[in-house]
Amino acid sequence: MQLVIDIKKEQDLKLLLPLLERLKITYKQLPAKSNGKTQVASAPKLSEKYAGKLSVEVGEALQKHIAESRNEWERSI
Repeated sequence: MQLVIDIKKEQDLKLLLPLLERLKITYKQLPAKSNGKTQVASAPKLSEKYAGKLSVEVGEALQKHIAESRNEWERSI
């Protein structure tokens, strides 16, 4: 599971990091600093955001739903 948190203030980040480490929660990316100012980190790619694998049952149910939806559109009225 992935959770994205947008932290606006550096003091909030300083408060959160020890808590994450204590709870043994890993974090990927910290905002980059340049000239003493915090830059906004880029949004993750969609392939990273929605990465994962469906179970066989869920995949089959999804395929069945897609086929039924196509049949509904192809029916003559």
